[in-house]
Amino acid sequence: MNRFFQTAVVACALAAAPAAGAANAKVTAAIDSTVIEMGSRATITVDIADANSAGTFIDLPAAGSESPENNVDFISVEADTFPAGYQYKILIQAFEPGTITFAPFRYVVGNDTAESDFLTLKVLPVDLDSLETINPMESIVNPPRKWYDYIPEWLIWTLVGLAIAAIAVCLILMYRKNGGIIIHKPKPVNPYEAAMAELSRLREKKLAESGREKEYYTSLVDILRVYLERRFGINAMEMSTTQILQSLRSNPETRDNQPRIKQILEIADFVKFANVRPLPDDNIKTFNNVVQFVEATKPLPEPEGENADQDGKQKDNKAQKAKQK
Repeated sequence: MNRFFQTAVVACALAAAPAAGAANAKVTAAIDSTVIEMGSRATITVDIADANSAGTFIDLPAAGSESPENNVDFISVEADTFPAGYQYKILIQAFEPGTITFAPFRYVVGNDTAESDFLTLKVLPVDLDSLETINPMESIVNPPRKWYDYIPEWLIWTLVGLAIAAIAVCLILMYRKNGGIIIHKPKPVNPYEAAMAELSRLREKKLAESGREKEYYTSLVDILRVYLERRFGINAMEMSTTQILQSLRSNPETRDNQPRIKQILEIADFVKFANVRPLPDDNIKTFNNVVQFVEATKPLPEPEGENADQDGKQKDNKAQKAKQK
């Protein structure tokens, strides 16, 4: 008798287990907006309370599918799992006006089913334009064209490429010929005017009067050397005193002034290399010698009248020879 009673109790417990699971499961559904316009979207939230997670959600739509009964598109379906069950968010979109009723969502546990309530969604039509007639589309208008509109685009780019290539070739040739793209022509320097300007600035400094004889004679000789190079083509900046005197002696234009230049260079060498302090009269004499040399050898401008007469004579001679022939 006891064994029979125990077997009956176990059988009843097994039969009651599915029913208890179904009784514990609960399905609730809600929609975030009950009224939308055509083409708008709404979200349905389905909560399933099942701590045992023993059931199956049989009415879950697939993302991207369409409900033929309600003309509703299921845009996306997202699922989250919680300790107390599941939550599904279903994004829908409706395209036809009217009232849509969604059937209950079902969750099956064993032989029992838990269902949600019905959901209702009202879809409003979109207000159309109040125009009574729909105007047809405007025909294609041909704008006025210029002559350059008929030139193909590829021809324009070809010409541009050729122009760029020609400019590049010209720049390369200029660089190879002149050593640079931009050619700077130095302004011709008048050696006489430049030397006299430097001598005037040296006199204003009063170096000899302030005891700076070495600096005074160095500047004075440098002015003389630069003048010799510009006026006579003598590379005096790179020559010694002896070499400069030899060059002056061999030049007919400077031969007569060679003693004066010798006095200037010799006293300058004594001051710079032997630390000799010249007398104030020597300083003045040396400065005057440089000025006199520059004045005596300055280039003379050619008379314009003589040039004109010579040109006229040459033209007359050519004319007479032409007549004789």
